[in-house]
Amino acid sequence: MVLSEPGEVFGWLKNWIDKMCPEWLYKPLIGCPKCHAGQVAFWFQAWNLWQNSEFSLPFVLVAIATAYALQTWHKIVETWLHR
Repeated sequence: MVLSEPGEVFGWLKNWIDKMCPEWLYKPLIGCPKCHAGQVAFWFQAWNLWQNSEFSLPFVLVAIATAYALQTWHKIVETWLHR
């Protein structure tokens, strides 16, 4: 999310997706870090299942948990720096 804020590298992409896509598509693409991480991990595992007959649910869950932890950490740091 940091890179998609206004003035950042993907700020233009967030604005474009916000205008062009419905909310159910906006969140997994760029609006929600946990949703995006879960989608990328899920579809990677779906592709892996097709290639190797192997799907790892823990991989998807760890991706979502990592996105949540990084998002939470970012909020804590921002709160601490702007006290």
